[in-house]
Amino acid sequence: MLSPVRFHLSALLLMTCCALVAVSQDIPTGWVLTRPNREVRVALLPPAASASKDPTDILEVNVEMAVMDPAVCCGRKSALEDEAALTEPTSVKQLGEKLRGKHHLDSGEAVTVVDQYWPGSSVSAENIVGCLSQQHPLLMEWNEHVYVVYGAVFDEYAYSSGAVMDVIKKLLLLDLRYSGKRRYVSFDRQADDWSKVTGLLALSITH
Repeated sequence: MLSPVRFHLSALLLMTCCALVAVSQDIPTGWVLTRPNREVRVALLPPAASASKDPTDILEVNVEMAVMDPAVCCGRKSALEDEAALTEPTSVKQLGEKLRGKHHLDSGEAVTVVDQYWPGSSVSAENIVGCLSQQHPLLMEWNEHVYVVYGAVFDEYAYSSGAVMDVIKKLLLLDLRYSGKRRYVSFDRQADDWSKVTGLLALSITH
């Protein structure tokens, strides 16, 4: 039996008329069952903490969270320990481009960093919910700062045709410039300006 086709419609995209027109043709029809306030989270985040307030140290911890592999990033003898790319990028897009490709673990084994970047104007619920469901955090550039996206709250609409449409309501974030409760923040689509989100980046490792 084929699994139901999922249609992911991000409320973030509906904030522009062009995006509304682009996705309206794909909106499924029929009776609908609404499941409000569903939540997806990355269950086991590494207990990373920045060594200082230096931007390079903070960026390093963000990458450590996104990679989820201490042998790759970014402690002593890790593959990215001395990676100059962590001191140079001015955006998460550039960060992905600089980290992309082969690196070597302390054992000599080669690993490859794979990056996937979505501009804020075109990211969808499918991108966000899909990564988080697979336990992959994202990096989000918002108001010129980098945040770790570790969860999302969304409404799910299940149609009689078997299609499912998700509408994101809130993104759960870590601001690693801070410690304790202060590092837990969120992006609320009702209260915050999505136009200030430059883009989102996913990093994954292949051996």
